[in-house]
Amino acid sequence: MAHKILVVDDDPETLILIGVTLERRDFEAIKVERGADALKWLAENSADLVVLDVMMPNLDGFEVCRQLKSNPRTAELPVIMLTAKAQTASQIEGFRVGAADYITKPVHPQDLVDRIQSALDRLQVEEQTGARVIGVAGARGGVGATRVAVNVALVLAVQPRVILVDLEPNGTAAIHLGLSPQHGLSDLRGGEDDEPVDPARIEAALTSHASGLRLLAATENPIEPARAEAILGQLLALCDVCIIDLGSGLSPISRALAPRSDAFVLAFDSDRITLTQANRLMLTVTDAGLLPDSVKLVWINRLGAPADIAVTAIHAVLGRDPMLMISPAPDALYQALEGGQPVVAGQPNIPIAKQMRQLALMLYDSI
Repeated sequence: MAHKILVVDDDPETLILIGVTLERRDFEAIKVERGADALKWLAENSADLVVLDVMMPNLDGFEVCRQLKSNPRTAELPVIMLTAKAQTASQIEGFRVGAADYITKPVHPQDLVDRIQSALDRLQVEEQTGARVIGVAGARGGVGATRVAVNVALVLAVQPRVILVDLEPNGTAAIHLGLSPQHGLSDLRGGEDDEPVDPARIEAALTSHASGLRLLAATENPIEPARAEAILGQLLALCDVCIIDLGSGLSPISRALAPRSDAFVLAFDSDRITLTQANRLMLTVTDAGLLPDSVKLVWINRLGAPADIAVTAIHAVLGRDPMLMISPAPDALYQALEGGQPVVAGQPNIPIAKQMRQLALMLYDSI
């Protein structure tokens, strides 16, 4: 049965364009021009998702979304805000009133379809599976976020169905694991006329590690956030735990996927520049809808800074202490990278390996 999408926009041309786009992709589109009409229709009918314009007379999209989320009958209905306003404050308000996503006009038809499918996939996964997502990002390049993601993934791979996704362009997770993938995200990048992502295509793109962990290897070029969301939505049907390496800094991928994380690891060092960047990233992902309690601060003490001084500086900038400190171990980490064997597997008794295991278990308990 076709998914039923309610489209609410006071511009008739936009309604026609979106309606045609959805119907060509086998969705059923119901079109109304006013927020009050949308609320009335939903009081008597049901939809699978709402595409909702923000700038409408009398009852704007924010208020419509607010009323939908306050009604137990429609509280779980995914809402995608669609607007010509590109201001960050407007996007933040959309997420605060309960929107699942926020798209700025003009929107490419395939991008709209990908966003809709991703929201529907997430809802289905939440209803049907217990899959959990751990996002990992570095405050800046070189902090060691990929190393954290790989080691955490290996520790959790004692559980069945664990997948690591390397979303950083030219990412190095495969090198850390000693793998030479023949497939990966490059098989799923997509395009305007490409086939939709489905579990079978994702299965074919995965590379297995001897531990049982499966890797969705990086691609050379950045993947579109909407496509990444669509992939994640399907991926969660294939695993119990998904670790996503989001790369470093304020990337579009971090903005899009961090809010989908049950736990979001923010890796950083204690120098002033990195702490400033960590604070910006933390504010960005929480403004995008990530719950503040889901942010897990992990201090990568690469230079061996004194703990008391560093923790004071961290608290002053980030507002709280780190969840865990990872000790400096340059020789062990060099050996691990050269041998393609992360420390938790190749050097399990050294302090940094024990810290990585502790981090993995703490994250697992939190999700």
